[in-house]
Amino acid sequence: MAMEIKYAMSSPPASVPPDASLEEAARHMADAGVGALPVVQGEEVIGMVTDRDLVVRAMAHGLSPQLKVETVMSADPVTVDAGTPVTVALHAMQSIKIRHLPVVDHKRLVGMVSFDDLFSYLSVQLGALADVVDASRRVPGSFPTR
Repeated sequence: MAMEIKYAMSSPPASVPPDASLEEAARHMADAGVGALPVVQGEEVIGMVTDRDLVVRAMAHGLSPQLKVETVMSADPVTVDAGTPVTVALHAMQSIKIRHLPVVDHKRLVGMVSFDDLFSYLSVQLGALADVVDASRRVPGSFPTR
């Protein structure tokens, strides 16, 4: 069984509607302790806004904090299904150079996963595997020793 992204994601995810102001999005990010928010219309992810978007696309150009998030968001973001293997999600993040992925179930936002989430999750999994291997080595006859 592959390790599925739903076990590594943060849920429930913080999100904003497209008509939220840049200031509201920044405050929401700060309150949630996240660097990216899915932009959701209804239950469907239509965009992503990151702390970098707020700084580089908005503040650096003197845009009003009252402008709508949809003016600086990245539209049509890559999403992953909740059943996607962790390794596939990690590969997607690396190949398109992003650090956050919205997790969906039938197009409905159910979670968020960051590169840091995946790194932490895989570290725990590798640690657990190392413990199993170490314990097995202590059982006589389970592994040949050199």
